[in-house]
Parts: sequence; C-alpha cells; structure tokens
Amino acid sequence: MSRTILCVEDEQDTSALLKAILEREGYVVVRAVNGRQAICLIETMLPPALILLDVILPYVNGFELLAALRLNPDWKHVPIIMVSADSCGADIERAPALGANDYMVKTTGIKDLVQKVTRVLSPSTDEDRKTGTGDRVCPATVTPVARRPKARARRAAPTNDRKGGAK
Repeated sequence: MSRTILCVEDEQDTSALLKAILEREGYVVVRAVNGRQAICLIETMLPPALILLDVILPYVNGFELLAALRLNPDWKHVPIIMVSADSCGADIERAPALGANDYMVKTTGIKDLVQKVTRVLSPSTDEDRKTGTGDRVCPATVTPVARRPKARARRAAPTNDRKGGAK
C-alpha cells in the first residue's frame, strides 16, 4: 500500500507542521498550496493513500476539490480528511455528504491527527476496504478538542493571524 499523503493546505506553517508530523510517522508527503496546484497534481501523479484537504483554499476551495475527486475514477476511492480551522456545523455536515471520510478541526492537536490518519488508512472490515467507506464519520460525532497546554507543546503551532484572522 502506498505511504503517500497529499496535503492540500495554503497556510505555510500548518503545511510544514503536517509534513513534519506525517514524515515522522513514516509517510511521504506531497504538498499543494492551493486548489489549482492540487488539480495539477491530481492530473499528473498516482493516487496517494490519503488526502488531507483544507476547506478554504485559494482558486478552488476544498469542497469543490472533494466533489471533483469523488467523480474522478482513479481517485474516487482515496480516503479524504477535510481539515479546517473552522468548526462550523454546516461544513462538518457537508464534508461526509460530499464523500469525505473524516473532518478535523486544526486545533485538535498532533496526536488526534495521527490517530485519524491511522484510522482512515486502516478500514475496519474487508467490505470497507473494497468500497473505501471505512470509518466515515457521523457529523454529530465531530467535536473540536482543546489545544494542548503550551507547557507540553514542543513544536511551533501554526499561526492564524495571516490575513487578519483564522480560516
């Protein structure tokens, strides 16, 4: 199985942090900084094991990319975790309706990210492996988790003050 993860994230700090964390876990991370670059990668690279997809992106947003990926015969079964700074209930409900396997609020922390990636890449049944639907989330079960206490954090947290606020 491929150990490649496509990370579509426009925030440089967040993207670098995700890459470092996932590479430490043994994954190869390919990054796209906006929707257009993601489309170019989708057209030129082999499907990865997983896609981490930011909701708010320049040019083509995450939901538009999600819909396009689910229509692409080569990529439609690739698990997708939507990632956002926003814990908006409408977005959390929209993600699985469009075919996302999970939704993660960026403030949930590193441990939760690694757990979600591991869970999505390890479907629970043979049927889930065939259909690519293992561990789909129920929107009601997604809740943001408080950020780790600063005293325990060893890595720089992504800043959210670019462009006047969080995404």
